[in-house]
Amino acid sequence: RLPLLGRAVPGLDMRVVDPETRVDLPERHIGELLLRGTSVTPGYYKRPDATRAMFHEGWLCTGDLAYLLDGELVICGRIKDVIIVGGRNVFPEDIERAVGALEGVRAGNVIAFGVDGYKGKETVVVVAEAKTDDPESVRQSIQHATLQVSGLPPRDVMLVRPGTLPKTSSGKLQRAKCRETYLADGLELLE
Repeated sequence: RLPLLGRAVPGLDMRVVDPETRVDLPERHIGELLLRGTSVTPGYYKRPDATRAMFHEGWLCTGDLAYLLDGELVICGRIKDVIIVGGRNVFPEDIERAVGALEGVRAGNVIAFGVDGYKGKETVVVVAEAKTDDPESVRQSIQHATLQVSGLPPRDVMLVRPGTLPKTSSGKLQRAKCRETYLADGLELLE
């Protein structure tokens, strides 16, 4: 369950739009969050091209997926992190939450992401910190949980030692860095 983050503060406007067409979406429809107001950045310093790419008709395109519920904001994730599986949008956070609840997996220490699979179709990879004497059982549980959430089994389930997932200095998991490390065969796997 995602938390309600509240309404826009005075001086700030927010909209949820279709990311392709920029048309406003009705409540309870997921789209991109756009912001405009006195506290919104005017753009990148001395980078006009980056600023143009970040704004649409005066609105900051946040890259966040969100919806409105009775005027209150709910953030679902990031557009760039969505995994398209069988024509369906799968939020990695949904997989991470399901896998993090499994026995043998450290809650809050799971990263899911998409990679190119067979015939260019996106597939799911799950990397989880595990503390277990039975890694194969944990892998099977992760495969099953991922199948339940995404509709397809993951391409790979990678179990790593506690404390080895990439994080920011504030402790936030770094999905993109983990994906890069996976693609470079650089993960330190649990034996």
